[in-house]
Amino acid sequence: LVEGAVETLGAVEGALDALGRPRVRVRVLREPPKHSGLGSTTQAMLSVYCAASMLLGEACDPVEAGRRLGRGRVSGVGVLAFKHGGFVADAGAPDPRGPRLLLRHPLPPDWVFIVALPSAPRGLGEAEEAELLSRPWRPPPRAASLMAEGFLMLASGVARGDLEYALRGLSLMQAGTGLYFSRQQGGVYRADLAAVVAEAEKEGLVMAQSSWGPALYTIVREREASWAASALGGILRHHGLSGRVAVTEPMNTGALLEAL
Repeated sequence: LVEGAVETLGAVEGALDALGRPRVRVRVLREPPKHSGLGSTTQAMLSVYCAASMLLGEACDPVEAGRRLGRGRVSGVGVLAFKHGGFVADAGAPDPRGPRLLLRHPLPPDWVFIVALPSAPRGLGEAEEAELLSRPWRPPPRAASLMAEGFLMLASGVARGDLEYALRGLSLMQAGTGLYFSRQQGGVYRADLAAVVAEAEKEGLVMAQSSWGPALYTIVREREASWAASALGGILRHHGLSGRVAVTEPMNTGALLEAL
């Protein structure tokens, strides 16, 4: 029996199917919108799968669970973040055993994420993304170089607690991935969000687009969070967009199982 699931219904049902439809009751109290750049499908599936497994007296390793659920075949970051928390990177090429952890660092406790979810069309769905990523095409050399340099700077900045260096790396990674997918989304950012990003950057906010959007995010120090969230909300309204702006702390542990 599944109650309260709308956005995550497919993910919940998929997790239960993989377990052989056990006699459990799932009540979803809160759920994020799907296909919005929030990684909701992997997180919801693993949450239900591991919680139900433990109720049945079985251990649950998120990597093995992700493999059984068919998650982590393109990017293993969602599975690894669920398991470890913090800043994680996977080892790249698909592995039949599931994603392999390349590195992990805890994020500094005084860094916070500002996440904007504009009232804009959702990103690509599962089937559309799978079809696109199945095409054998290589990133242009410039895109590959930007992504590699940006990743090293971002990881180094996280490890050293140097936010400015990390943001420079994040900006380069966004430029590289945006260039890689520019044919699909109309530019380095989604065409319908480019003006929002440009104005935010004039205010000193280094913005990145999560997946296919419309979620946008940046990282600031805790003392700057209120200003940054207010500024970003004002920019959305200036461009005729409603939506939500959230301030959230990094989670440096893996998923937690709590009794209600």
